[in-house]
Amino acid sequence: MPRSSEGARRATGFGLRPRLLAALLLTSAVTLAVAALALLPPLKSRLRNAAISQTVSAIEAAKPGLGSIPLLGGLPLRHQLRAQAVRLKQSTGEERVIIWTTEARRPLEDTDPDEDLLGARALARIAATHESTRAHPVHAEEGGLLLVASLYETQQHKFVLELFAKLNYADQATDVVSLAFLEAAGAGLLVALLLGAALSSRLVRRLRMLRDATIGLDDHGLQDLTVADADSRDEIGELAQAFTQMRERLSQQEDARRAFVATASHELRTPLTSLDGMLELLADDLDSERLDIEDARERVASAQEQTRRLSSLASDLLDLSRIDAALELRSEPVELGEIARAVSAEFELRALERGQMISVEGSGGQCWAEGDPSSIARIVRILLDNALRIAPSESTVTVTVGGPELTPTLEVSDNGPGVPPEETELIFERFKRGRSAEAGFGLGLAIGRELAARMNGTLELIDGPPGATFRMRLTGVRTGAQVE
Repeated sequence: MPRSSEGARRATGFGLRPRLLAALLLTSAVTLAVAALALLPPLKSRLRNAAISQTVSAIEAAKPGLGSIPLLGGLPLRHQLRAQAVRLKQSTGEERVIIWTTEARRPLEDTDPDEDLLGARALARIAATHESTRAHPVHAEEGGLLLVASLYETQQHKFVLELFAKLNYADQATDVVSLAFLEAAGAGLLVALLLGAALSSRLVRRLRMLRDATIGLDDHGLQDLTVADADSRDEIGELAQAFTQMRERLSQQEDARRAFVATASHELRTPLTSLDGMLELLADDLDSERLDIEDARERVASAQEQTRRLSSLASDLLDLSRIDAALELRSEPVELGEIARAVSAEFELRALERGQMISVEGSGGQCWAEGDPSSIARIVRILLDNALRIAPSESTVTVTVGGPELTPTLEVSDNGPGVPPEETELIFERFKRGRSAEAGFGLGLAIGRELAARMNGTLELIDGPPGATFRMRLTGVRTGAQVE
């Protein structure tokens, strides 16, 4: 494995997979803990309330039968009271049944007389001394038992009926549910761990493939770089697609850079070699004191031409750097006819030297567009420069301004050899030139199209033989926003 890959792994430390598993387990554990807190305490409380309700219902149902027992000396018949208490204990399944007088000193009947009476006596006194207990029995807990006491009366006396119910079944039921919950939670955590391990392994494997692809740039380069999972429809697939697109853009930029280096080195070599040769000849003439003035003037003119080519290249490269840096362009109303006439005036001397003419035509009136004045002028210079180089001598290059109000246009036409159909889009690419081009670096039209696009416009080659016609289309300006 390459050193960079090993270094990347060492720098990772606590890796993505353990972190994903830890996060998944922690989330599952917190969810189960919250569920247990939300389920178990209410369950125990509901079971306890159910036991109270059941015991209260049993007391209320037993009162009529106890009240109907005949009294002897103010007290119920002992054998009937005993039988009724035993029957109540058996029918309800309670632990103990006690019947008190209202004085609550000693029970009239106790189904378990050997058990402690301290808590039962205290609750019975509360039931006997509060009239409200006739409608609402009182209850208490003691040693895992529920004590419920209620006041009832016969025609002549009042008594207290007390039932003892087990509460440990609520704890037992809660323990059973807790155990089942823990088993289910353990199984859920195990399943979550297995699924998390499988998913995290696949996730990490796919991410490592992307990492290996980036590391492979050093070994394979952009052209041979392959990215896996580019067809997947998830986030990693989108990342792989973005990586593929980035690779394609980088590859295009690398191709453009190589083309630039090759073109620039070739184009620079010619003027630099010419300059060096002419300066050397001039130096020889000066040393020999046999200076031919006419010959020196021709050589100086040639040298100036080469320096103009170098200056043009520097200007094109500066424009490209500004475009690539995405510098913001101005946006203001611009009168295209005025710019066309101003730029044409800059090229008049050059046109006259070759016996050419520049004609600026319009549909009458002013033609306003929204854009950056310097960028629009730069595009017009590029189009005129190309047209004057391509067009034959004794011909006319025509600049036409017009078009609809909302989409004003500026066209530059020449009578040159034109552009073959297969080169219609090629000539707008960086460092690409058509076969009919006489000179240049293949940057002018690319710069022009990109500047037009930055101003929400277009630059295109339209059909118009003989020669070639380039049309720049921009966004129009409303009449109220025009500046005279």
